[in-house]
Amino acid sequence: MQLSAGEWASLGIKAARGAGYSWGLAEEFGASLATLAQWGINGAGPALALCAAQAVLGLPQMTEINGGVWGQAGAPLCPVTTGALICDLGTSPQGLFGPHPLTLATVAEPLMLLPFLDGLAAREGRAVQISTPKAALVFGGLFPLDANEITQFADHARDATLTLCAKPSRYGASVPRAPYLQTITPETYADLDRFALETTVPATAQSRETGAGAGLSDND
Repeated sequence: MQLSAGEWASLGIKAARGAGYSWGLAEEFGASLATLAQWGINGAGPALALCAAQAVLGLPQMTEINGGVWGQAGAPLCPVTTGALICDLGTSPQGLFGPHPLTLATVAEPLMLLPFLDGLAAREGRAVQISTPKAALVFGGLFPLDANEITQFADHARDATLTLCAKPSRYGASVPRAPYLQTITPETYADLDRFALETTVPATAQSRETGAGAGLSDND
């Protein structure tokens, strides 16, 4: 089945909220998923993995550890909470537009972090680089990134320390929009929808008697 960007966002928001994210972070979660879809990237797998991890264990917030590295020893950072915080820091000295690069310990499902960086780069009008010891991506650079470059980097970035910094150049080329809708398998949709159902409230006899739903009889 094919989903529009808005449908990806809606599914992501509901699934993330059902998994235990706050409403604000759930909206960020959905926005990241929608942006990936617009780039021609299916983020259903990473989204499902994050929901499962959040529902069972919760994912740690960014805290500074030894050597100025942000993270938590022994546990990967959530890309959504991390991305939201990086955007909130904006051009402050503590953020990636500050005087020093921002270094992140391992990030779970780093693909979901990348839309935050592109959005921040476009908002501030500066190119932003994310790198591992062996590879790098520049959002807003001279040349547009394509979906293959982004997914390959995200795969490489698993279990790697990430370094983020603003480039001196102005924001240039954005990631092109894909000319087609992203497809999600019925099984994966159902898995995400199961998290979304956690946001619903089961009907009770009392709620039906006070006007919720169709009442005790479907004939009213």
